[in-house]
Amino acid sequence: MNQKNITAGLILTLLGAILLLRNFDLLNINWSVIIKFWPLLLIYAGLSILYTHKKGWLVPLAMLLITITSVLLYILFKEQSFMML
Repeated sequence: MNQKNITAGLILTLLGAILLLRNFDLLNINWSVIIKFWPLLLIYAGLSILYTHKKGWLVPLAMLLITITSVLLYILFKEQSFMML
């Protein structure tokens, strides 16, 4: 199976699971916060284009690290902005 297919499949599966949990009121999602992270899609698309010829876990690992770093930075700076008020 192609790495691009695996990545797309994982993304769709996770998105479906998140939306299903939200429909059952098990997960409260603030869409305005999620929309702030749309530039990550551009980064992921660029990584996928650059590393289409390589196999392995480099691109998914890079995507995961970028996502975790972005979310942690958002949480860190959001808490600091509340402290300044």
